[in-house]
Amino acid sequence: MANKRDEDKTIDDVQDPAQRARDHYFRLMAEQVKDYALILLNAKGEIVSWNTGAERITRYLAHEILGRHFSVLHPKEEIRSGAPQRELSIADTMGSLELQGWRLRKDGSRFWASIALNELRDPDGDRAGYVLILHDNTERRASEEAMVKSRTMLERLFETAPDAIVVVDGGGVIRKVNQQAEVIFGYMREELVGQRIEILIPKRFHKRHRQHLRNYFGDPRARKMGIGLELYGRHKNGSEIPVDIMLNPIEAQESTWVFAVIRDITLQKQGEAKIMELNLALRTQLEQLAATNRELESFSYSVSHDLRAPLRHIIGFVDLLNAKAGTGLDEKSRHYLEVIGGAAKKMGLLIDDLLAFSRMGRSEMMRGWVDLGLLVREIQADLQGDLQGREVQWDIGPLPVVLGDAAMLRQVLINLIGNAVKFTRSRATATIAIGAVERENEQEIYVRDNGVGFDEAYANKLFGLFQRLHANEEFEGTGVGLAIVQRIVLRHGGRVWAEGGVGTGACFWFSLPKKIE
Repeated sequence: MANKRDEDKTIDDVQDPAQRARDHYFRLMAEQVKDYALILLNAKGEIVSWNTGAERITRYLAHEILGRHFSVLHPKEEIRSGAPQRELSIADTMGSLELQGWRLRKDGSRFWASIALNELRDPDGDRAGYVLILHDNTERRASEEAMVKSRTMLERLFETAPDAIVVVDGGGVIRKVNQQAEVIFGYMREELVGQRIEILIPKRFHKRHRQHLRNYFGDPRARKMGIGLELYGRHKNGSEIPVDIMLNPIEAQESTWVFAVIRDITLQKQGEAKIMELNLALRTQLEQLAATNRELESFSYSVSHDLRAPLRHIIGFVDLLNAKAGTGLDEKSRHYLEVIGGAAKKMGLLIDDLLAFSRMGRSEMMRGWVDLGLLVREIQADLQGDLQGREVQWDIGPLPVVLGDAAMLRQVLINLIGNAVKFTRSRATATIAIGAVERENEQEIYVRDNGVGFDEAYANKLFGLFQRLHANEEFEGTGVGLAIVQRIVLRHGGRVWAEGGVGTGACFWFSLPKKIE
């Protein structure tokens, strides 16, 4: 029965006045501690004292918790596993217990607690109860978990980085490398850690590198290594690897280390060499092409000029022969002279067009603002004499003001509108439409007619020199006009194209950029 009474004792049952004074002092001190929950338990584990810190951490008021078993603060899974009684048993055996774990607040939420459980005994040495101390370390635990996750992520990034990473201390000794360093340099990391960094540098650079290393640690900062220099690493097999290196200082063990990110640029170097080779070949081809074009233009210009003199002689003597002996010649002879004269005049037109085409490639462009609507009205007025006896309906829409050479753009419109007039000659009523479509980066101008049109299968031939889709007997021409149009538009940075069908008319387009490069 005596043992039973001993087990049922509480702190308040202790009759020793000195013990009561100590308990009262403990309660007073407990109220002064705001950051800790100081809780007195009787021998059964029931709560008999509850300080302000306990109220703040668990949100239980004293009158709500006093007399309840301290297991009310344990999660259900720990109660099922017998953890509260096990903690008391360990405190009985060892005198105290320290641990960390989840505990419950009044609202059921959890907090991570640092826990100290100490046994209390009365003056006779009998167990009187326990002191339970709780501290809320939830934020600290979250911070530590975040640090662990961050450290784990950094370690993963370090290992899986696409570039080699080598960490070197102030003495030039390798302290850490990643997987890519093993791949690029051919060493296992165990072969590199503890070695001097010169193991990864060609021997001819060792002396210079040591000086650079001393200079860097004299002024450690993030920068690219060897700006303006070609850098090389050394593979385990002795071969050299072109590299780019980025240096970053890091503080470690009360000293400064360097974090070197090394990129193998072998493929980049090969690509640059190939690009340089292609650029050189392209430049050579362009120079050859430019020289060929200059020769062709010079040749066509010279030939055209040289042909003019004999051609003038032919035309002049044909005229003299007609004037002097025309009435005395028979009909066949007069026909021969007409054929010779007509051919000579056609050749003269061809030479004129050839000279015009040649000039368009050599003449300097005089750029300025050009009102295309004004140019069209001037050309329309100039054509009135050629349209006597014909019915022509003009549909002229708004045309933009563009930046270009006025004389050249006038030639473009003359050729396109002249073609529309010519190829609608067989129509009782000719319809010619001129307009523009504005795009984001360019202006598109068109000249449309209801003339004889063309087969679109041959549209790619229209802008070639001397290319004609109609016989001379149907429509006069030399096949140079559209080639001149294309050359002028290309010099302005634009493009040309055509749409049409046989017997359904044609539409010729050209574009001009809004901005001049």
